[in-house]
Amino acid sequence: MAFLDDFGKKISQASQSTLQKTREMADVAKLNMQITDEEKRINDTYLEIGKKYVELHAEDSEEAMSGMVQAIADSNKKIQDLKAQIQIIKGVVRCENCGAEVAKESAFCPSCGNKMPEIVQPVVEQPVAEAKKCANCGATLDNGALFCSECGTKVE
Repeated sequence: MAFLDDFGKKISQASQSTLQKTREMADVAKLNMQITDEEKRINDTYLEIGKKYVELHAEDSEEAMSGMVQAIADSNKKIQDLKAQIQIIKGVVRCENCGAEVAKESAFCPSCGNKMPEIVQPVVEQPVAEAKKCANCGATLDNGALFCSECGTKVE
């Protein structure tokens, strides 16, 4: 029976050791998760510091930062241009009051009732082609005419 008692003690010790290792692994995992959370907070704070710096020093940034600040400004401009292209494709404009997308033809914003500015379409004047004149008699020639309809002279 001593053999069975020793065997039982060894199994009990092994299971306690396994249980202890499992607890340690769970504790380490919890601590690693807390470390990851704190590192994320640090990165979020760095991001906020960077945003605040650009807001405060967009025009007068330090030389070491000026390239990065300019890159952000360039990207923001490109984003605005791309959003404008999207609005053209969708046939909408932004309401100046609430920012809602409004059909270009609308007189008022359906979200806030704000009067939409009238869109003035630029008038593109078509260049008037100078009418061809007959070299012989000076009569105005029809487009594509091969001969003058007044005097019969061949058009060159």
